[in-house]
Amino acid sequence: MTFSWPKANADERRLLDALRILVGDDPTLLKFLLDAEKPRLKRRSGILRDEAWRFTDEEQLVIRAALDFWSGSGHVQLWEMLETWEPNHWLRFLRAVRVLLALEREGAE
Repeated sequence: MTFSWPKANADERRLLDALRILVGDDPTLLKFLLDAEKPRLKRRSGILRDEAWRFTDEEQLVIRAALDFWSGSGHVQLWEMLETWEPNHWLRFLRAVRVLLALEREGAE
């Protein structure tokens, strides 16, 4: 899915990059999470968390981690990730965190 966020700033684009990595560029998850026109969530985070029931357990945790990346509202817990995720989920998570850490470093300069 293509996101046309013409007014998105560099930080918002970097966050989108991190979310793409986290969800494995899955168009279904991206469409579920994000507004296609503006750099924002498609719905309030609580609604997205509630509506995530239709996804697999692994995808639900990815959605919650994405919400934590976006606004700290996913409430994902490490023990859930340890019990549920396969190695590919962890690799994507760690790559996405690296993107966010680069964003934090750039913001601090």
